Amino acid sequence: MDTAPGPRRARDLMTSPVLTVPPDAPRAAVAALLVSHGIASAPVVDARGRLLGVVDERRLVGADDDAPAAELMTHVPTADPDTPVEELVDRLLDTGCRALPILREEIPVGVVSRRDVLRRVARGELDVRGTHAAADAPVVVGVDGSDESVQALRWAAGVARAEGAPLVALIASGPPDLYGDAGDLTATARRELESAVRRALGDDAAERVRLTLEVREGRPARVLLRASEEARMLVLGTRHVEGLGDPPGGSVTARLVSRAWCPVVAVVPVPEEGPAYRVDDHARAVPTR
Repeated sequence: MDTAPGPRRARDLMTSPVLTVPPDAPRAAVAALLVSHGIASAPVVDARGRLLGVVDERRLVGADDDAPAAELMTHVPTADPDTPVEELVDRLLDTGCRALPILREEIPVGVVSRRDVLRRVARGELDVRGTHAAADAPVVVGVDGSDESVQALRWAAGVARAEGAPLVALIASGPPDLYGDAGDLTATARRELESAVRRALGDDAAERVRLTLEVREGRPARVLLRASEEARMLVLGTRHVEGLGDPPGGSVTARLVSRAWCPVVAVVPVPEEGPAYRVDDHARAVPTR
């Protein structure tokens, strides 16, 4: 039985090299290229090979014969070769586009299409949950300052200490809005993280557990998904992601349960006080798989 892990990054999944067209390519020539190679779209590039847009079969149908690729192309999301496969799938589903150009320094080096993803699914190669963490892989806990995440942090610290593993307390600062500043968001997230650690573990937590505090820019689901790649366990409070830009009601937790690269534990809070590290006195851990 083949136990090798499936593709993890865009580079493992993309079709390369890329068939591209210049911006002045006429409609008929672009259509002929797509048909002859059995593809649904092609990147449009300038004279230096940099991406300008993508022209697909939908825009070719009904267009004027003399219309060049520059008038028919649309702008689509892109990715780089190191983008995790799960993020690629999210972008394909969220945007409805048929393919994503994979860029290195603005130049297309590959394409990942929905057909590429489906082909790997059919082969059973996109189940990445069978990967094994390194011996010193950390317990990672998602924090947002809420009571739920504080109790999740307390529970995770107990597990990390029992297993002799490092503990990473991770908070997502969120992407800046139109008027926001990434530095301000990071500083605010850092203060929330430090406060949550003091509430959960006390002022001398670092003396009793190998603790690292991390602030990463981005939406919680993506930040935690990336962190799960090198973790032995991902610990979540039941509502730890609310208020940071993702839909409420546990939808982000549900996404992580189905897509994380390591086991996921949801900590159900119990409303009672007690000494730090007394795991059973504070929360019930519900392994999600």
